[in-house]
Amino acid sequence: MQSIGVLVGSVPLPAAIVLAALLVHRLPALPGPAVALGLLGTGVVMLGAASRRRSHHGWRLLAVALAAAGWTLHAAERALDERLLPEQEGRDYVVVGRVASMPIEAERGTRFAFDVERCLQAAAPCPERRRVRLSWQGFGPAQDSGDAGRPAPQANPVPGERWQLNVRLKRPHALHNPGAFDAELRALEEGIAANGYVRSSRRLPLPNLRLEEGLTAATAFEAARMRLRAAMRAALSDAREDAAGVLIALVVGDQAAISGRWWEIFNKTGIGHLMSISGLHITMLAGLTVLFARRVLRTRLAARSGVLLRWPARRIAWLLGVAAAFLYAGLAGWGIPAQRTCWMLMVAGLSLAAGRSRSMLHVLALAAGVVTVLDPWAPLAAGFWLSFAAVGAITLHGSARTAKAARPADRLPRARAMLHEAVRTQWAATLALVPLGALFFSSVSLVGPIANAFAIPLVSALITPLAMLGGACLPWAPAVGSALLSLATLATGAMLDLLEPLAASPLSIMVLAQPDEPAMLLAAAAVALLLWPMPVPARPAAFAGLLPLLTPGGELPPQGALRLTAFDVGQGMAVLVETPQRRLLYDAGPLYGGDSEAGARVIVPWLRARGIDRLDALVVSHLDSDHSGGLPTLLRNLRIDWLAGSLPVEHPARAAGRPFHDCRRGHAWRWGEVAFEMLHPGPGAARGAKSPTNASSCVLRIVAPAARVLLTGDIEAAQERALVAAYGSAGLRSDLMLAPHHGSGTSSSAEFLAAVAPAHAIAQLGYRNRFGHPAARVDARYRDAGIALLRSDRDGAITLSYAPRQAPLLRRSRIDDRRYWRVRLPDDLIGGRAAAPAIAPSSRRPSPRPPRAPGRPPASTGTRRARRAARA
Repeated sequence: MQSIGVLVGSVPLPAAIVLAALLVHRLPALPGPAVALGLLGTGVVMLGAASRRRSHHGWRLLAVALAAAGWTLHAAERALDERLLPEQEGRDYVVVGRVASMPIEAERGTRFAFDVERCLQAAAPCPERRRVRLSWQGFGPAQDSGDAGRPAPQANPVPGERWQLNVRLKRPHALHNPGAFDAELRALEEGIAANGYVRSSRRLPLPNLRLEEGLTAATAFEAARMRLRAAMRAALSDAREDAAGVLIALVVGDQAAISGRWWEIFNKTGIGHLMSISGLHITMLAGLTVLFARRVLRTRLAARSGVLLRWPARRIAWLLGVAAAFLYAGLAGWGIPAQRTCWMLMVAGLSLAAGRSRSMLHVLALAAGVVTVLDPWAPLAAGFWLSFAAVGAITLHGSARTAKAARPADRLPRARAMLHEAVRTQWAATLALVPLGALFFSSVSLVGPIANAFAIPLVSALITPLAMLGGACLPWAPAVGSALLSLATLATGAMLDLLEPLAASPLSIMVLAQPDEPAMLLAAAAVALLLWPMPVPARPAAFAGLLPLLTPGGELPPQGALRLTAFDVGQGMAVLVETPQRRLLYDAGPLYGGDSEAGARVIVPWLRARGIDRLDALVVSHLDSDHSGGLPTLLRNLRIDWLAGSLPVEHPARAAGRPFHDCRRGHAWRWGEVAFEMLHPGPGAARGAKSPTNASSCVLRIVAPAARVLLTGDIEAAQERALVAAYGSAGLRSDLMLAPHHGSGTSSSAEFLAAVAPAHAIAQLGYRNRFGHPAARVDARYRDAGIALLRSDRDGAITLSYAPRQAPLLRRSRIDDRRYWRVRLPDDLIGGRAAAPAIAPSSRRPSPRPPRAPGRPPASTGTRRARRAARA
């Protein structure tokens, strides 16, 4: 008991704030405002009583935890209250408001945040006093017919301007795949109530409403960012494009200026943290400001001013350093990572300047608590843990050098000492980030220490200062600013040339399966022992605590079983088939726009989270971008044995260095007990009523001891009739089918559904997609046939596991892993609207042999109750 008391007494109070916030974020639904206020009030009262009576540290921890839980619940309730209501989706609103962020330009238009002030002629409740994220296509003189005769904007809207826009909104629904980025959480954290787009019929700015009254500091910063970005683009117009994009990202935080290919290289080489407005850059600027301020305060002019008589030089320097950090973060977009760093610096500066900190580790704990209070969702972000872990490791490891530095005999020459210090610091940071890299990114860069050895000094000491100074000089001395930016471009280009061959190495990264809690705790203990400043017996033995991170992941199904995962990729297809011996990926997901595609955003992160870096086969059903869009990323990041598909002879995939096979009827192979066969297309050219590429989709039949699966691509009714004629019910009957063409009205004919007669069908589609998939009549056909239609927009990533003589195991990521911030959809939808009640589930066991009776999916572990994601 005494040891437990000592352990509790060593826990800093701010740790209770972080832990309470993490526990709240595990809730599937919020308990309500009354519970939030009750917990907050109880915690405050207990904390006050414990402070007066000097109670045990454990009571204070409990009081802080209760207050923090109540505060987090209260913040979450308020954030959800801002969200768009379901009945407000899909309606046109004529709104008046202000542009709230610097527009980000993309291939298909421009994205920006917009603060809605009021609606004009609203037929439904107006989403006023909300912040929405809008996309606006077609900037420039060329306009569609809907805008004929209307004045068109010649440039992006400027932050702070007031506009009247005709918009259509929807709730901030996003893709959901385990191991991938959670965009719905980020939208809640940023206060985004809805996503939407500007309708083409109302692209009309109101000059008489472009007023400056009510302009906030945030919009003023955003306008300054936009002007600075335009000036830098003009100054760098003749420079190397990729290097210029890096400089713009470093100065104004426009990460879209860096292409997806270079982000991939940065992540492989472990320097992705340097290429954005990270805590390193902000801390570096604050440190330089502190050093400069101290030098200025030592001058005679400062001494004569008398300012040092009222304020110590140390406090003034820290104040100026923190102010510089806030200024830079504001010009860089005031993103969530920048905010965390600024609050951390502010707390550290105040604590150290006031002399109230017992150690740097206690300062870090206090900073973590303050950051969590100001941003209750911060502990869910990888950057939160990466920042504090890196600084904590460097501080812990560096404290061992204090005694040694005091002895003159041990002092090394200056240059050698600096090199020794840099190597030790890099070692401490790298070692501390290995477990977190496995947890958040499922990989560790093997070339990271080499890349960081030259990238950190270049970016922190040369490139970023030159770029910031050059950008600051552009408004008043363009020639000087352009010269400085040119020097920064040369240094950046040299760095990029060094990084590219490092990333091209097949040994650049090691893919690690996402570790479980015991492995993370053991790894954390091992890192602490390795970095502990005091002598530790047999210290090298602590490396054994890192070995569980190397445990292979991606377990294949047992013998006779079959597992299929349909990713939530939006309006597209990507399905992973796993047999007891091998893996096959059917389709590569969609291209979202520009260089953003499903391979980088969904498929590769999901595979790496399971420790998978190799596929035995990849089948691309046809050329359309919603099926082949993610192919380039998959080819660059995965080892793939061979490819197949219906792709033209000039397609780059045929020259990717892997064997390529055309999909042809009768092409078959076996992996153990699992048989694969292509049923379509035939030897002749396929022709479709709507699309020739859809008609040539590869149709793949999979027969395993546990189940039969039919993957159909985008075939249409004509191809369905041909398949029924060629194979009949005996050849097509399956337990699971991929809904042809996402449930389009041109597919899923009644004859084809009767022939296949699956128990389950999966429709991979985007939320409120513009095609109206699945079509209402097609949805009705599935329901009438007793086929359970699973949908990626409602269910997230869908996994069905089949084992001989067992009922299928269904997992739906959005349903089974409930979180209060996720947009809830009804269990049954037709084109985004609630459908009629579902038929009763069937207890029939699956069989790989025909005939089969229709059935419903088994019950999942998550609740089926639809909960409104916004409050009145």
